[in-house]
Amino acid sequence: MTLNDIANHTNNTPVTHAGRRVFLAALYEGSLDDLYIELRCIHPTTGEVRSLWGQMGNKPELAAMFKQAERLNHEGFGLYFAPCLRKSKQGKAEAAALVPALWIDIDCDGDEQRREKGLTKLRAFDPIPSFIIDSGGGWHGYWLLEKPLALENDTDRQKVTNLLRGLFAALGGDDHYVKSAASVMRLPDSINTKPERGGVVVSILESYPERRYALDQFAWLESQPQRKKIGGMEVITLNGDGHHPLPPRTEQYLVSGAKEGSRNAELFFAACQLRDAGQSQSDAEQVLVPRHVADGSSEREALATIQSAYSRSPREPITAQKDGARQKVSQLIQQFGVDRKADYPTSEQIMAAVEACLHLNPVEWAEERQRLKSVCGAGLKLTDIDRLYRERKRASEQQQQQEYVDSESYLLRDGKMIYRKEGYHGTSEKTVADWNATALYQTCQIDDNGKEGHITALELRRGDAVKTLEIPGDVFVDDIALRRFIGASAGSQYVVRAGMSKHLVPAIVQLSGEFPTHRHYNFMGWMQLDNQWVYVSPQDCITAQGKLPEPPSVELDHRLRDYRLKDGGWNEGLQAFEALTKVLPSAMASTLIAFALLPVLQRFFPVAAPRPAVHLVGTSGSGKSEIASLLSSFYGHFSRDTPPAQWGDTINTVETLGYPLADTLFWVDDYKAIYADEKTFTRFLQSYSRGMGRGRLTREAKVRHEKPCRGLILSTGETTIEGEMSVIARMLVLEIPPWEKRDPHGLALLQAESLRDHLPTFTAHFAAWIAQQLEKGDLKTDLANRFSYNMTGYREKLTREIGGQSNTGRVIQNWAVLVTVYQMLSRFLCDREPDYVLPLWKDAILESVRTLRQERASEVFLDILGQLIAGGQVVIDDDLQNPIEHPAGVAVVGYKDQGFVYLLPEIAHKEVNRVQQLRFTVTAIGMQLREDGILIPGPNNLSVQKRVKGNRVRFWQLTGEFLG
Repeated sequence: MTLNDIANHTNNTPVTHAGRRVFLAALYEGSLDDLYIELRCIHPTTGEVRSLWGQMGNKPELAAMFKQAERLNHEGFGLYFAPCLRKSKQGKAEAAALVPALWIDIDCDGDEQRREKGLTKLRAFDPIPSFIIDSGGGWHGYWLLEKPLALENDTDRQKVTNLLRGLFAALGGDDHYVKSAASVMRLPDSINTKPERGGVVVSILESYPERRYALDQFAWLESQPQRKKIGGMEVITLNGDGHHPLPPRTEQYLVSGAKEGSRNAELFFAACQLRDAGQSQSDAEQVLVPRHVADGSSEREALATIQSAYSRSPREPITAQKDGARQKVSQLIQQFGVDRKADYPTSEQIMAAVEACLHLNPVEWAEERQRLKSVCGAGLKLTDIDRLYRERKRASEQQQQQEYVDSESYLLRDGKMIYRKEGYHGTSEKTVADWNATALYQTCQIDDNGKEGHITALELRRGDAVKTLEIPGDVFVDDIALRRFIGASAGSQYVVRAGMSKHLVPAIVQLSGEFPTHRHYNFMGWMQLDNQWVYVSPQDCITAQGKLPEPPSVELDHRLRDYRLKDGGWNEGLQAFEALTKVLPSAMASTLIAFALLPVLQRFFPVAAPRPAVHLVGTSGSGKSEIASLLSSFYGHFSRDTPPAQWGDTINTVETLGYPLADTLFWVDDYKAIYADEKTFTRFLQSYSRGMGRGRLTREAKVRHEKPCRGLILSTGETTIEGEMSVIARMLVLEIPPWEKRDPHGLALLQAESLRDHLPTFTAHFAAWIAQQLEKGDLKTDLANRFSYNMTGYREKLTREIGGQSNTGRVIQNWAVLVTVYQMLSRFLCDREPDYVLPLWKDAILESVRTLRQERASEVFLDILGQLIAGGQVVIDDDLQNPIEHPAGVAVVGYKDQGFVYLLPEIAHKEVNRVQQLRFTVTAIGMQLREDGILIPGPNNLSVQKRVKGNRVRFWQLTGEFLG
């Protein structure tokens, strides 16, 4: 069975935790709330280790810890727990604080005969175990203590170690198991993830929590045969003569282990020394593997490192320091003794002998220097030898000091955070703060550009007072900023000792152990997650395969709480879509549907494609808000009274609310001129179409990060801006006919309302289909080709229908985008066969162009001028050479001859402005008249010169057709 098979099996294994709860409740009955339980998750193949911690009195923390452990267990990690509760978040034996029971691990390696023998031994043992647990490969036994043993010093910890060793020796427990207060055991009701176990559940075979024993009943176990010690660790007798010593570095490692970052190097060095001392590889493994595992590393890693050391040839063994010094001096005595009558030893030989004596104590050195003096002659005094000894010893100590690597750590004692430094000259401890802080979890907020922002939940404890703070990432990594933030948020009692601010952050991180990180997104739309396109939303996240099994957290602003996609049955989504089409006005149903689903495709269009907006215009009661709410329901649950935004909000609010809706429809309700003045509304819509936000500066005169409105705007209102061509070009204005003409009895609306909740399901299926096209790699090319082809088609249609028109490029692009979406939607439905539900395509591009043209400066100018001429308020004289006199108050704005009209531009502009204030200059109007082919310019400018009553006057020479 492969690891993937086991992972799949564990996902389907029904695991109940009732037995575990009974077991842990009995084991830790009456334990102190400030002690910690450790769960250690170890991967059986990679050796990866993750330690989780929970304080006994913190129920939410314990629940979160077990939840995270269960998730790791289902991902293939073996789940272990430490029977001994800890006083701090450390897995070493020194951190063990309370022994609630004695335990044993009988490893039978899955052999049924050995399992039967092991179970028989357990049941026959006196006293009888309180719990017997089937670990999948063997048996675990637990003997609950009447009074848990508090571990106050090394003597107590050694007592527990001796009892466990005796218990293992008496019952034939696992030889490789680390028998100490730091040991871990498999957690009941977890899954044994070793590949050879096949995903079996660790189960409780016998449960008798009422069986509790005094510790004295196990005292006889301490007298079980013990093995010889080397460096404070139990080992077997050395191979060979057994007299080769170990260097201090190795002895220190066997006693206290190695710090993180140097564990493999120290293990390899110790293995080499044991090899050189004549110990076999199997003997070395029995000594070093438990030491390495006790430091929190994996057994597999230890065995590989020891194998590497023993694959090399052994070196000469190290002799004992005292014997080596005596041997060196004896060699000089034999060579230069008085009876030899030879020359005196050289200075190099004397220095070598002195260096061999550097490790002797003062008494031993006094003896050896006398022997050394006996062969050095009268010229060398004892003081000279002593001075040489001191110099060489000082140099040796300096070298050792340089080679010694200081180690720093943090510990929790009496509710205080302590900084501990172990150096060459000893160990020093300083209090960082007289309170403690624990990082509970970290929230990683990610936007659609992959930019991350972190927030850490920090729990502060001072005596019985507990406070929880959420620390921004830039504050958490800055010791000064963190100190100020804690003081301002939690109170002046949470201060840091003078000079210890730099230790605050590392102390919190180290004492917190491993804490979970929650990935959190604050937008709705497409993103690439694990190399696949995913449409993320607050409820379900959609991929090419459908709903993402383990979706990330997505949270939007409270005003956007109704947005979500929902994975569900295709038939329900299709029925809701079909019901929606019957509510929409038939002439614009296809346009509205295409625009509603444009957000799902907008990101993948060519860069040149526009971002249109749609404005629904209608009288009160026409149903424009009902239509807008139904279209918005493709992306959530909306009603006519719950728009995400309205034009009564400030434009900045609308822009900010639209920013998280990256690939979503954004309904802004009820436009009125009193809410958004023309200047502000025009600026907003121009920025929206360009994907830009409002440019602002920070206090430091730097450009502030923009947050443009990214949702596609669906606007409603009884009116819209008139006379602003740039707005009309960017926004499709659709007039909604009265409700009574479309659905007089409201039956279609009732049907759509009953199925409204399934519209997000339709969008989810459409998004999954889009993701499939993206995986195939042809979606963007297909969209680009269709968009280009549709623009060409609309351009030819306009030329054919109304002739060549200027300033229609944006309108053509808007409609080309919509018809492209309609074509993709038709293709999607054809793949699923019910394309008949899609209304036939009907566009209103001709009406859009005519509306746009009516807003051109030239059109507005000529229209008002024509009204003034028809009303007799202004005249165009028939005779340029002999103009006639007109009544007072009637202005002459030009002259005409057989083929042309000669217009006085300034006078005509002045008269038109009296009727309606134009936002266009004379030059702007003239240029548009020239573009329309109405104005015939002069050689160098827009005007031509003519004589009137002998004076040269500048005119606009217009074709006679503009007067009709």
